[in-house]
Amino acid sequence: MYSLQPSGYHPKESNWQNYRHFTSVSVPGSVRRWLLDSGSLTQRLIKSSGGQFKVQVLSQQWQRPRLSEATLLGIPTREMAIIREVALLCAGKPRVFARSVIPASSLVGRLRRLRKFNDSSLGEMLFRDTSMRRHPFQIAAIAGNDSQLPADLQQSGTLWGRRCRFELAARPIMVSEIFLDNA
Repeated sequence: MYSLQPSGYHPKESNWQNYRHFTSVSVPGSVRRWLLDSGSLTQRLIKSSGGQFKVQVLSQQWQRPRLSEATLLGIPTREMAIIREVALLCAGKPRVFARSVIPASSLVGRLRRLRKFNDSSLGEMLFRDTSMRRHPFQIAAIAGNDSQLPADLQQSGTLWGRRCRFELAARPIMVSEIFLDNA
């Protein structure tokens, strides 16, 4: 089910910054509401799509996180993790590209279930877990044709993304979400 892929430092990686570094002028208002919403993105997408929401798994494999991801998670740069990339679809159209990083050291005890969650929503599971703790967002402006986006999701112009560290049962997980033009 999983393949090993080399990863690590990516010189062209987006410049993720604490959201407080962005002024209200730099983040467009139409996107700002989505970027800074502290609730469940899954629930918001379900509501905005009239219930026509689906998770499309693009890849799920063991690999090393990017340097900035390992730093955010507080794990050694050589630790392997399950990297899951999905498109969140509303009425059949991709609205969000999401990348989750689940370190091997987090996949213990009751969190072993995170090794397999098929096309279910990680966000939905996170917000149902009473031990969940969310750290502050980091935000980045991302070129729509950035190589970090799958080729079929690349677009013209600038896209906005957010990411944060979650803790479940005191174990770190990172989720990044890039809002596509039609978000």
